[in-house]
Order: sequence, then structure tokens, then C-alpha cells
Amino acid sequence: MKALRILLISGIFCFILSFKSTAQSVVGKWTRNTTRVFTLDKATGKQVPLSDEAQKQYNDAVAKNGYSETLELKSNNTYTSIVTTTGEAPRVHDGKYTLQGKELDMNIPLVKGEKTTITIVSLTNKEMVWDLLFMGRLVEVFYTRI
Repeated sequence: MKALRILLISGIFCFILSFKSTAQSVVGKWTRNTTRVFTLDKATGKQVPLSDEAQKQYNDAVAKNGYSETLELKSNNTYTSIVTTTGEAPRVHDGKYTLQGKELDMNIPLVKGEKTTITIVSLTNKEMVWDLLFMGRLVEVFYTRI
């Protein structure tokens, strides 16, 4: 009977661990690969993606400036963001983050009294997608794990 209990408890423990090992984690190094910008539709009051032409202009400006971002989210709830652009020294920012459900709070200072919110809309082992709301504007940010 005692052996059966030990076997049952061991089985439950292994079952729980199997779920933990397959869960996706934000922890790791990420590189930004795409940014989709939204604008406010005055008729509906909803955020809608920029037109294809406006998004292309944005993408071209990002490429022309050589924008690159590497984000490392660490297991101790700290992060390092390194942003580089052509001809400029890399800008490094360290901070603390919290993750509650899909809400990622990177403690970004208030801008004009408004909090920047980040919602993780998709997370796989290879890609993380954010909806970032900054000063009332929605931006969808795509990161690839490196």
C-alpha cells in the first residue's frame, strides 16, 4: 500500500513537471523583427493598421536608420534592452518587469500621465508578439528568440 502511494505521488509529480517543461516562457533573448503600426479610425474610434503604403514608409525609415533592438528578459524579473541605429552608440536600458497572465509590465515611466501597456498576444518557443499601447497608439511588435 505504501509503495502504491509513493508510485502515485511520483506519477503526479512527473505529470506536473511535464506541463512545466512544455510551457512557453518570455525568459530569454529576443530580437525585434517587425513592427506593425496602427492609427485611430476617426469614423469608428477603433485602432486600425496603417495603410500598406504608410506601413511601407515606416518600414523603409526603420531600415534606413538601421534600427535594431535586442531584448533580454531574465528569470529574476529584470531585463536589458539594447537599441542600435546607424552611426549612434547603442542605447542600453536595464529595468525590472512583472508578468501577470498576458500583461507584461516593464515599468515604463508615465508619458503625459499615461501608462504604456504591453499585452502578449502570442508566444511560442520561437516568436513573441506584443500589443503595445503607448500614448493611446497601438503598435504590434514581433520578436524572434535568438
